[in-house]
Amino acid sequence: REEVWQRAAGPKGEGGAERRAGGAALPHSAEMPRKLGQKRDADLGKLIAQLEEIHTELGGDEKKAEEEANMDEFTRLKKMSARQVAEIRKMISERDDLLDASSGSGGKQSVQLSSKIREQLRGVQETHKKMQTQLHVEEKDLAKGKKKNNLTAEDIEQHSQMVELVAKHIVECEQLEKKRYQSRVGGRTSALTG
Repeated sequence: REEVWQRAAGPKGEGGAERRAGGAALPHSAEMPRKLGQKRDADLGKLIAQLEEIHTELGGDEKKAEEEANMDEFTRLKKMSARQVAEIRKMISERDDLLDASSGSGGKQSVQLSSKIREQLRGVQETHKKMQTQLHVEEKDLAKGKKKNNLTAEDIEQHSQMVELVAKHIVECEQLEKKRYQSRVGGRTSALTG
């Protein structure tokens, strides 16, 4: 991998390691090309080609596809739910930042983000249901003595705990989503009643 990184940095004379250590240095006037735009395009093309080569050497998309092919169904669903929950949390944070920056209204962007958050919540709930179904299938197979997935009782227990944990994450995300409405409504009712 070190060889790959050195190749990406380029020779020191081309602004590789020296340029990175000293920041983005401007070229000397003697090196300045007449058509700077064409030079930049050529440099960008070289950099993109190097990045694509590095991506291919490190495995890129083939590694991900191979890893997913070797996963059992429950693990695939677990990873999918983790990605979905992380995305929901990120979107909630973005929406809250928008609301804070705009004194509570947020405008069209916050409405769109809220809609996407609710859509993502429905998606992660569906994934959770699939995880529960898969867990029940695994439990039945173990009870019948089938060794289809080579799962032990401890594996089933871990899967059960994982299903519970995903459910807790979903509830927490739902609470974060609703918190915005509760704080706004709660603030208005207390002002009206007080």
